[in-house]
Amino acid sequence: MKPWLPPLLRCPSCPGESPLTLESPEPHDGEVTSGRLVCAAGHAFPVVDAIPDFVGGEGAAGGSAVYDALWDAHARQRYEGRAAEYAEKFQAFAGLPGPLETWFTGRTVLDAGCGEGRFTWLAAALGAARVVAVDYSREALRRAMAAASGAPACEFVRADILNLPLRRVFDYAFSLGVLHHTPDSARGFQSIVGCLRPGGHVTLFVYRPWSLPWVVWPLRRLTRRMDPARVLRLCDALGFGYDAARPATVPLGRLLRRLGRLDVLGVGRITFEGLTTPDLREHSLAEVLDWFSDAGVELVSSTPMVSASGRLPDV
Repeated sequence: MKPWLPPLLRCPSCPGESPLTLESPEPHDGEVTSGRLVCAAGHAFPVVDAIPDFVGGEGAAGGSAVYDALWDAHARQRYEGRAAEYAEKFQAFAGLPGPLETWFTGRTVLDAGCGEGRFTWLAAALGAARVVAVDYSREALRRAMAAASGAPACEFVRADILNLPLRRVFDYAFSLGVLHHTPDSARGFQSIVGCLRPGGHVTLFVYRPWSLPWVVWPLRRLTRRMDPARVLRLCDALGFGYDAARPATVPLGRLLRRLGRLDVLGVGRITFEGLTTPDLREHSLAEVLDWFSDAGVELVSSTPMVSASGRLPDV
């Protein structure tokens, strides 16, 4: 944990922006690898492997076990040399006017639900002064931190997106493909907007209606009651896994994907994520625009993919 992170944090158990004090720090190469963050009311949060942990244990939402397994199933990623590719993907969601660099250079940026951190890395590569990446999964954060390769602009926090332990200091926040995996997508958006300073910008992407395979919904009634490790083994065996280096025993997934539109139930697009994540929803663009309106965010752009960008008023 770098010295610049604690002043951006607040106690999520206290109202307002209750500051946190670092106690019993163990420094290494100019960073804090362990210790604890404590507020005036006595709420304490550990720093584990240089990552402040505001969830602890398994957490209220059933823990990060499913998400840890999900990210562990992915092949390791390398981001160097892929800035143009990721910038194009980001702009497909954000639709921001002008060069993308102008939205990041010198800014304080929040990646709310960073996963493996490709857009965390992109924000730093585009010149962000500080990037705070938040996720619920320990494995995702470990991977994102490794991918950032110690970039001085990047920091990582384990937290619940519905109650972010962050002050209102961010110039830009984005959350791509995350809120539909929370218990309350609208509340999650409000939480993200609550971290923006006046005049700050936000970009959001969620699953649109009918974008998920139809067959996932009845299958989830079974797989959500199964051991996630067993579901993962089945996905890998049938060719629905994430890592191409793990050969399928029965390459059913590859066969079904060849059917294209003939696969009307979407069986070829089944994923471990769709079968096991505790929360899974689809949202219309109208819903998302209502969230923007309710949060007082002025719309800048939107897409039929159900993504949108907006801006908080200056005052």
